[in-house]
Amino acid sequence: MILHVFRVYLTVLTASFGITSYLLPQYQIGYWAVKIVTGVPEVNPIVGSPLVELLRGSASVGQSTLTHFYSLHTFVLPLLTAIFMLMHFPMIRKQESSMIGEPADPFATSLEILPEWYFFPVFQILRAVPNKLVGVLLMVSLPIIATTVFLIGTTVALWLGIGATLPIEKSLTLGLF
Repeated sequence: MILHVFRVYLTVLTASFGITSYLLPQYQIGYWAVKIVTGVPEVNPIVGSPLVELLRGSASVGQSTLTHFYSLHTFVLPLLTAIFMLMHFPMIRKQESSMIGEPADPFATSLEILPEWYFFPVFQILRAVPNKLVGVLLMVSLPIIATTVFLIGTTVALWLGIGATLPIEKSLTLGLF
């Protein structure tokens, strides 16, 4: 049970990294997001306003908020994460009942062994091609083919997007010819 509590704390710390990094570039969206996120505790009538001022560093989002978020993001949160992880790892090692399902039996093999979903396309290539060397070459070339298709699609989309902003007589050639 306590292991799950540590996992929740680590999840909250991970989300806190995202929240504190949102303001650091000082964009308009980040400003409003931080204003909303830090304003959430204000609904608590007892500790709401003091907690909001503690988070923001003042009554409103400003330079003090940026300083607070920067120190939280670069010092406090990494330190807390390291501490929780250092406490979490020994607990994982101590708890040996963390297996899901039955323990593996090396002498019992199922009729068909299927890989996880993310290895399934590669598995199908190796299964479909009788020559394993050709199958491995296809498997290695798959990311290259996928990247090429993606880049061609991106180029076409950019070409059409730029062409849509030009007059009709220059749209296909982008005015180059």
